[in-house]
Amino acid sequence: MRRVAPPVLKLALVGIIVFFVVRNVPLKLADIESFLVHANVQFYSSMLVFAFFLMLQAAIWVLIVNAAGAEAVKRQAGVKLRLLDGLRMFIDSQFAKYLPGGFWNYAGRVVLATRAGVPLDAQLASIVYENILLVSAALSYALILLVSLNIAPLVCIAAVLAVFALAYFYYDKGTARIRTLFVRASRWKALQRIVGKLMASIGNGNAAAESGLDAGLTRNQFFGYLVCFLGSHFVMGIAFWMLTNSFGRGDIGLLYAAGTFATSWLLGLFSPLPGGLGVREGFLVYFLSLKLGTETAIYISVIARLWNMMAEIMFWAIVRAVSYSARRVKSYDET
Repeated sequence: MRRVAPPVLKLALVGIIVFFVVRNVPLKLADIESFLVHANVQFYSSMLVFAFFLMLQAAIWVLIVNAAGAEAVKRQAGVKLRLLDGLRMFIDSQFAKYLPGGFWNYAGRVVLATRAGVPLDAQLASIVYENILLVSAALSYALILLVSLNIAPLVCIAAVLAVFALAYFYYDKGTARIRTLFVRASRWKALQRIVGKLMASIGNGNAAAESGLDAGLTRNQFFGYLVCFLGSHFVMGIAFWMLTNSFGRGDIGLLYAAGTFATSWLLGLFSPLPGGLGVREGFLVYFLSLKLGTETAIYISVIARLWNMMAEIMFWAIVRAVSYSARRVKSYDET
């Protein structure tokens, strides 16, 4: 039963995602096929750049996990996550974000990383840090967009910079207080039961007991990874800028493209549907229509969802191919 369950679950997940996409993308299959056949090189190049952006996101997550779990690794209470393994875990669980609930991709990462021996506390800490850093980076680009549209005054940028400065100088005190809250939360019996069941289901029942709460990032690590996310978001902006300009219906600036996609992603977090569906597309239409017109904006917003998914599949295929090649080389060397 255990051998049959994983393939069945994977097939069910793929089926749900395909059904979800077909039902919610407001374009006929023939229209999508026609577009993909006649799309220019710039469109597929933008998809490749976006796949590279996703790889950067995954690589930063691996760095955060290893930094947060450095102390546990020193105590031999866990292992360091290798980059290729981390990329594979990230993209294998990424597709679960399209399931209702909005947390299944994180649950998938926890399961896969725990099986590899990564400390549980490092994983949980990395999820918290990752989301804080992602929102901070997206908020920075969103603020630039809103200021350029005269929606937010220039003083807002100064206020955000002031907040970052305060966070830098009071980082240690702030993290100490947050860690106290996590310690209290870890004592909740309901949470202990949930973690215990999760660990038992993947054959690591002692992980919950062995997991400590000493995982965390130093101030320099935190702001260093913030710079990394700001850089990766710029790569994302380049990809979206290439996408919008590939339609040949008008041009938008690079920073405007980066701010538009980041703002739409940020606001899409409030969507009750998986992957920010509906809310993200709505704000993409709003911001793009200011530069390209409503009809073009609607068309791009719909294609952007398909473009996003195809880039994720491209990421998955690349990682799988590299992993397969690495295994072949390793087995050849052993023989």
